[in-house]
Amino acid sequence: MKFGKQMKVSLLSSIMATIFTVFLLNGPLERIYIDTLSYLHEGQTKVDDVVIVGIDETSFQAMDMQWPWPREVHGELVNEISKFKPKSIVFDVVFSEPSNEVSDNHFAEAISNAKKVILASDLSFREGEYVSGVVETRPIELFEKAGALVGLAGVEADVDMVVRHFPQFENTLSEVASGEDYPKGEEKRIIKYRGTSHSFKYISYFKFFMPEGVRKEDIEDKIILIGLDVKANPDMTSSQKDSFPSPFTRFDAQSMPGVELHANLISNLINKNSVSYKSNIFNMILLLLNFVMVSWICSAWKPISSLLYGAFICFGWMALASYFWMEGSFINSLTSFPIFLLTYIASGGHAYLTEGKQKKMIKGAFAQYLSPDMVDSLIEEPDKLKLGGEKRVMSIMFCDVRGFTAISEALKTKPEKLTEVINVLLTHLSKDILDCKGTIDKYMGDCIMAFWNAPLINDNHPEDAIESARKMMLTMAEVNKIVQKSGDIDFDLKIGIGVGTGECVVGNMGSDQRFDYTVLGDVVNLSSRLEGQTKSYGVTTIISSNTYSKVKNDIGDIIELDKIQVKGKTEPETIFGLFNNKISPTERKNQENFLEAYKNGDYAKASASLKSLINLGENLASYALLMQDRIKLYEKDGFPDNWKGIYVATDK
Repeated sequence: MKFGKQMKVSLLSSIMATIFTVFLLNGPLERIYIDTLSYLHEGQTKVDDVVIVGIDETSFQAMDMQWPWPREVHGELVNEISKFKPKSIVFDVVFSEPSNEVSDNHFAEAISNAKKVILASDLSFREGEYVSGVVETRPIELFEKAGALVGLAGVEADVDMVVRHFPQFENTLSEVASGEDYPKGEEKRIIKYRGTSHSFKYISYFKFFMPEGVRKEDIEDKIILIGLDVKANPDMTSSQKDSFPSPFTRFDAQSMPGVELHANLISNLINKNSVSYKSNIFNMILLLLNFVMVSWICSAWKPISSLLYGAFICFGWMALASYFWMEGSFINSLTSFPIFLLTYIASGGHAYLTEGKQKKMIKGAFAQYLSPDMVDSLIEEPDKLKLGGEKRVMSIMFCDVRGFTAISEALKTKPEKLTEVINVLLTHLSKDILDCKGTIDKYMGDCIMAFWNAPLINDNHPEDAIESARKMMLTMAEVNKIVQKSGDIDFDLKIGIGVGTGECVVGNMGSDQRFDYTVLGDVVNLSSRLEGQTKSYGVTTIISSNTYSKVKNDIGDIIELDKIQVKGKTEPETIFGLFNNKISPTERKNQENFLEAYKNGDYAKASASLKSLINLGENLASYALLMQDRIKLYEKDGFPDNWKGIYVATDK
């Protein structure tokens, strides 16, 4: 792998983003994500085994008593509940102080008769003259002697006061009520909440004192939790309120009654569906994988695709975390978002600064000889541009103005007009080349050199080059109208075009001080020679056999002209003419007859075929006249020895 500047920036920014996220953002992100997963998977926990008896506003109104209520009332509640054979009765109320003897004895008797009552203790801070610290506040001894079990009802909230984890002290109310325990210490466990507040079945306290107020099936063999369920009551002090923010508070702004929090804990222990943390090694492996993927995505930074790939990875981690959550374990995949975003921003900033220079370089280098669409494509995907010399099969075109001397003579007193004429000519012809995906290599006076299949790959370059030649031949009629308007020129400008296809070397050529993006290769020389032969054959465009062999859209305007050995080459080349109009069947047949007779050295048949072409007066009439002169010359001097129908050109 090549470690370019963008890759190095991506790696470094990903490392820094990972460190920053893990050490500074992990805690807040973990809390947010636990809340989010709890919200997304609401209602997926079984809760049929726990029922809550709520000391709610309705009960306060029905009982018409000030809190705390007399303990004989709680005793009667225990008696009523016991009739329905519950699994256990759990009070999330701390009875730490005696009330009056009658009330306490009545409650103790009910506890003794039920034989399955659990009371809450709590932790409180005590400060004495010599010793201070946290102590457990337990129910009065009378209730414990009556057979009540005791569980610690305290909970542990995170820094944002939301209760997300199991408490880390022994003998909790949930452990005593469920008969199950859980590991303490470093191995914290996450509460898998049933849902938002009041997701469990609630029965109002006062209904147990109404005839047929409660159904047996709602109580039988259930753990019955009794606790406060009030939002506000004038008879209660703020210290007596018993509600806590839950993971759902972030979404519904509602606190959860403490008694329901214990219901979630008990349900988790009974159903063994609390959530544990994945090991540190597992999390390190995920972080490493995320680092590698984020670095790779941002190393080849593209605004849209990098963002989409990054979002796909982040949401992929979230989907994995969701699966693990349902299986009972937690990974904080939310950390992938800031890691990716910070890396994306840093890499994007670097790419923007460097690509700005790159875009300016590409535009400056190619705008003069590439179409705007091709320049934009290079700017969007600069990887398509390989500078410095590369072998590639390409199509080359040379286009020259015929009779430039005559034009110069006509405008010798108006040199500025000559420049104007040449500019008009080159502008129109260049447009045809660029419109057909060609690249202007250079202007050489009145000559244009162009090529196809570089810098952008173009699999149809032979066809595009020929299509460009077609357009250029038609464009000359419009050019002549423009330049003849002034009256300085009263004759038509004509051009010659040569097109060849073959392997070239393309790239920056020149010296350290100055270089051009150009091509080198045998086909370049061949194309130049073909353009020079157009006048000798009376045609506007000559194309090589290699170009013609790759043309798929021959519309009938191309025909074989000759087999020629151009100056400077030893290998012969079959050449083809491209015309403005289609070759008629009669004209094509006569041309085939001529070439056959010509290659066989048959003067009479060759001359007859040429005469037919001249009489037809179609595309090949001028060609036939010139070839007639060649036949007459051969007829006079004889065909060369070992004649194989190959004409050796003596001029360029």
